[in-house]
Amino acid sequence: MANPQVQNDPIYSLPHLYIDGLNISVASTTVLAVGPGQARDSSDNIDMPVSFPNLQGLVVPPVLFQNYLQPLFINSAVVGANGIDSGALIATMDYGVYLIGDSRGYKPVAAIISLTSNAFPLLPLGYDSYRLIGFVQTDGSAHFVASSTNPLNARNLKAYYLSPAVSVLSGGNATSFTAIDLSTPIPTTTSRDVIAFLLVTFIPLAVGDTVQFRPTGEGTPQTAGLVTITGVAAGVAQTQYVAVICGVASSKPEIDYKVSVSGDSVSVSVVGYAYIPTSYVP
Repeated sequence: MANPQVQNDPIYSLPHLYIDGLNISVASTTVLAVGPGQARDSSDNIDMPVSFPNLQGLVVPPVLFQNYLQPLFINSAVVGANGIDSGALIATMDYGVYLIGDSRGYKPVAAIISLTSNAFPLLPLGYDSYRLIGFVQTDGSAHFVASSTNPLNARNLKAYYLSPAVSVLSGGNATSFTAIDLSTPIPTTTSRDVIAFLLVTFIPLAVGDTVQFRPTGEGTPQTAGLVTITGVAAGVAQTQYVAVICGVASSKPEIDYKVSVSGDSVSVSVVGYAYIPTSYVP
């Protein structure tokens, strides 16, 4: 007779795309703190621990603070790891907070902030992995605002999938950023940082034409990392799923889009959305 499985046998395969801990708080008007915890990177390939040993046995940060595990600090005056990914902090703006890592293990796990219009952060030299763990907003003085710090985790995140998908744009060809109203598929809400999951059909006039997306109301502070679909064949429809963080305009979620030339055509349907209810926001 085979021996039964022992209940407390260690399990080495951690859950798919998990986030554990990593709570975000405002340490000062220009500094964020990311608490101890661990997360899988966005490709579900590596674990990125904060204040716990990595595969090499190293702990980052390495020093205890009054016998407590030390958080990572993000200084907005720094460009790069544990800072902002590009430029300077902008007033009245939303930023994504990311954990970043090096799959080779040479660089220590760090944190970085990037505009929510970016599909991913601009990674410092030596880093190749990232994971979105939350959001933060700045006020009119370019200071972090505590009430808009939304930890993104499975306990608080509400996610919905729509069947069938809801069309919000058909044959769009705007060559300057133009808003798409998402209030029909996504209930009118003032919750910030709603993530819309979109099915996009793009027909480029020429190879290399693009369609780009960003949150409504963010302006044009940076365009290097916008969610972008690039045409691969002239006149041939191509479809792709993308996730875009929404802006809040007139108490409804919206995103902006634009194409390269008016001969391009783009259609968008919402297949789902996720957000953190305001009741969970401190």
